[in-house]
Amino acid sequence: MIATVDKIKYEFSVADRCAAVLNDRYSGSLRVPSYVTYDGVNYEVTAVSEKAFAACDSLVEIVLGDEIRAVGAEAFAGCTALKKVVFGSKLMLLGAAAFSGCTSLESIELPENLLSIEPSLFDGCKALRAVVVGSSVDGVGEYAFCGCESLQEIALPDGVKYIDGWAFRGCRSLKNIKIPVSVKEIRKGAFWECESFTEFSVPSTLNNIEQGLFGNCSSLEKIEIPETILNVGYGAFYNCSSLKELTLPSSLQAVGEQALRGCSSLKKFTMLSTVAPMCSRDIADTKVYSDATLYVPKDCVGEYGFARIWDKFANVEEIA
Repeated sequence: MIATVDKIKYEFSVADRCAAVLNDRYSGSLRVPSYVTYDGVNYEVTAVSEKAFAACDSLVEIVLGDEIRAVGAEAFAGCTALKKVVFGSKLMLLGAAAFSGCTSLESIELPENLLSIEPSLFDGCKALRAVVVGSSVDGVGEYAFCGCESLQEIALPDGVKYIDGWAFRGCRSLKNIKIPVSVKEIRKGAFWECESFTEFSVPSTLNNIEQGLFGNCSSLEKIEIPETILNVGYGAFYNCSSLKELTLPSSLQAVGEQALRGCSSLKKFTMLSTVAPMCSRDIADTKVYSDATLYVPKDCVGEYGFARIWDKFANVEEIA
């Protein structure tokens, strides 16, 4: 049963005595109630359906009732004038791309009971500067904050286990991100084009630096890599043009193709492994091979000098 009550369109479930907000042309400031009465029956408003407010480009403010548990995928996608969102206390799910393309949204406080940050949740929210993440979140989905070019810092709570691919791609103003020790995976391209990173400490809970993880982080000058890292992926430091020094740990087993390509300022490249890590193809470009000095452990100049790809470095010295 579908009906409009107080300018909000609902689908009513008579059996469950609950209602979900449906797609319509909404504008201005809107408050979705916790309960709505229709035809003499009181219904609990528990959900916002997929695309319910999508492309409502005159919607400025939305307040969601306390009984809403779920907001569907793309529910507010393309609401280009939306500036303020207030969530109810029981909300547990914000669907994929729920706020994608909300280009006027500047800040948001996610509900305490939210379980995860779904894929593309804030994709393209160019004005988003501040995000408060609730303590129940266990992961950040792919492209979640992609293109949030005004976002300067974010703190992820203890309990987050993963940051998915391209999650913060193009966050050009992002300088600081708090990553808890609970994070076990940071997937490919997660920080691609985070151009304001100047330093970064890779969590010791990781085993891999994935493909393109720091690609085009053009201001990155310092990075600390723990002894837990086994592999550096394809293009991991691609175009990190401000990186002058890099030390890779003794635990390292393999370095992927083009991992250091475009690292035009790299002068000191230190390898702590006594065995040259495996490289199937070029890990750098001609400038890196010629300008960077490769420092290796004592008595390992020959090991690297005769190893595939490593033999392309023009200058190889022992660590003093």
